Amino acid sequence: MVGEPTFYEILGVSRDSSLEEIRQAFRRLARELHPDRFPPQEKAQAERRFQQITQAYNVLSNPETRARYDQSLVWRTPTGPLDPREVAKALLAKAVSEAKQGNFAQAHEYFTQAEGHDPNNPKIQHQFGLFLVKIGQQEKALRKLERATVLDPLNPTYFVDCARLFLRAGMVLRAKRFAEQAAELAPGDPGVESLVEEIRSIAAGRR
Repeated sequence: MVGEPTFYEILGVSRDSSLEEIRQAFRRLARELHPDRFPPQEKAQAERRFQQITQAYNVLSNPETRARYDQSLVWRTPTGPLDPREVAKALLAKAVSEAKQGNFAQAHEYFTQAEGHDPNNPKIQHQFGLFLVKIGQQEKALRKLERATVLDPLNPTYFVDCARLFLRAGMVLRAKRFAEQAAELAPGDPGVESLVEEIRSIAAGRR
């Protein structure tokens, strides 16, 4: 709930604190706030506070639960939920990170969530498409990459990646169209020009 202290605030540590710093903070608070140190009339409140610091420590002392908790903090602001587009950006960054680490199932989930929050974001469509190529879902990848070119028709990188993937899929004429559009957007780029010539050569050989 918005307004409640975070687990970091409960332990009095920062978001980038090390595990040892978190342990030291918990030990200090556990000594100070242990219910046995309080008179009977204050014991109930002390027990609630002690439960708070214990819960915070249990979450933050485990790398996996801490990572999930940190992700949940993305959604929190002092005034309420974040803009969906900002949430999508955070989810995209997480998706790319998980993909680089080889955690493909988790990456796919984050990509899907990012797309759900901002379906018209060309960067999300592009990155999602490249990821789908990596995991062998070529047909879906083609749709994502092509949609990125529709959402951002001035980005030559999107057209280049579309050209390469359509060429790999054997759709030479469509690949040629994307490559030529990339060349129009990035005139004089040697890499793009080389790709155009390669695809034109392949297309000519098929006639």
